Amino acid sequence: MNNLKFDDSQIRDTQGLMFSGYGAMQYCRYYLLRIDDASKVKAWLATVAGERITAGEPDKAARAATESSLNIAFSATGLAKLALNQHDLESFELAFQEGMTSKRRITILGDEAANHPDNWHWGNAQKPVDLLLMLYAKEELTFKQRQQDEESHFVSAGLSIVEQLMDTTTHKQGDFNLEHFGFADGVSEPSVDGFPKTRNQPAASAQAPKTIATGEFVLGYPNAYDGKLTTVPHWGNLADKFGINGTYLVFRQLQQDVKGFWTFIHEEAKRQQVDADYLAAKMVGRWKNGAVVEPGQTAAPKMVSNDFDFTDDPDGTGCPFGSHIRRTNPRGQGLGATVDASLIVANRHRLLRRGRSYGPFLENPLADADAQESERGLFFICLNANIERQFEFVQHTWVNSNKFNGLYDEDDPILGNAAGGNRNFTIQDTPLRRRLCNFQQFVTVRGGGYFFLPGLRALKALAAE
Repeated sequence: MNNLKFDDSQIRDTQGLMFSGYGAMQYCRYYLLRIDDASKVKAWLATVAGERITAGEPDKAARAATESSLNIAFSATGLAKLALNQHDLESFELAFQEGMTSKRRITILGDEAANHPDNWHWGNAQKPVDLLLMLYAKEELTFKQRQQDEESHFVSAGLSIVEQLMDTTTHKQGDFNLEHFGFADGVSEPSVDGFPKTRNQPAASAQAPKTIATGEFVLGYPNAYDGKLTTVPHWGNLADKFGINGTYLVFRQLQQDVKGFWTFIHEEAKRQQVDADYLAAKMVGRWKNGAVVEPGQTAAPKMVSNDFDFTDDPDGTGCPFGSHIRRTNPRGQGLGATVDASLIVANRHRLLRRGRSYGPFLENPLADADAQESERGLFFICLNANIERQFEFVQHTWVNSNKFNGLYDEDDPILGNAAGGNRNFTIQDTPLRRRLCNFQQFVTVRGGGYFFLPGLRALKALAAE
């Protein structure tokens, strides 16, 4: 297994979500399902794995020709219902076994107060989820036809709908979609060894960490820890090959208070006598067009580059130390003795983001009559080979830490949820820093879960057992 190569045959054994969030497919729906009849579900899985699932595709033209896509993932309870015993489940990562709503995970993720699972729309004790089905299509007619087809199949196959979530937002700016606060989304995406998009890029090395090891995202391959293998789940006749070409999927529904965010920004900008977009950019770490905030800038540059490592901003006077993007990916500063050493450490905690915004976009959040009427936010979906070391580490050690990067009383200004609204943010500046104090929570968790996204061989094995 140590010599397994992530070649075209392995890519085709992997679900397509591994390589793409299907951005060209405008229409999307997430079905959160409960398994009521395991034997019927297994028969349905046999059809899905053989004909309906969207596999990875190394050929660019073939990927572009795909009109619709379907991928599925399982929670630990879902796998247990499909005949995985306790011994089998214990071969999966502990975070996955326990689930996002266990006491330990709640503490690690900071899901307290408004974010507590008791307040969720789905994924909690009241609405547990066994299976996640993700459906995408380019055209509305194709989507509706596929939607009716898939629903008729899984509803008659021992599955019940717990919740269904629909992406109703497509708001683009240039090459990027805008998230609801108005910033370009998906600007920073890891380059991964062996993935179709990175075939012609240099391989990762200690000297030039240009791409990230395959095993950071795909189970069964060397990871970023000197080529070690991340633990692979085992089950049935496939034994320790069951987890190969699979990954763990994290799903969190994040509601965004767009009006609250921009009301605070405009009030604080007036008090600080600065431009509102400038202040918001400082909190995010990027301008609305996706360009990183650099020292001396007071407005967004025209060119957007993701090729930076913060070495040109050692004092945080451009992109503040506590800004959202500096917390979620510190890049080349502060994690090691050199830039390359810091990049190597940062690359051990990367995530493949595959989510989408939901709800109607507000062109003018302060004046739009719909600002408070409709719920809007982000379906945050990420893939990682180790939930605890990747997603949970980022959330606990970087996003929620009030001691991140030499700070002492503040969490992520966008995602943070300090109790009582006692949230602060520091903007490094000369001759004196600026402080934003006692502001509210802008993002609230409304649902979530940990899932296993299996490879196609594993899907077929589940169906055949």
